[in-house]
Amino acid sequence: MERKAGMHHDQHEATGRYYVPTHAELEDNGTAVLRYQVGNGQDSSVEDFLRTYDIAAKPTRTSPSEVTYSDRFGDVRRMFTVTYNSSAAPGGYDYARITVRAR
Repeated sequence: MERKAGMHHDQHEATGRYYVPTHAELEDNGTAVLRYQVGNGQDSSVEDFLRTYDIAAKPTRTSPSEVTYSDRFGDVRRMFTVTYNSSAAPGGYDYARITVRAR
């Protein structure tokens, strides 16, 4: 599933890191769906996730707590939805759920 979505660590060798999905499924139409949970720290963050997987697309804010990115990895079209769980700190978040849909 990760390889189909362009999210396998062998496909991004230069980073030396990777994230493990908390959920993976293949829909009937062939779309791979992966979900990740990242923290808001030095070792795990949305910024690090985007850098690790070479996601340089411009974000689109869909709600106060949700941002989407769209890009291509080879022949695969990917849509990333980042949903932030707000924290009490101004502008901060406790963790974010990242859903990747790749076709």
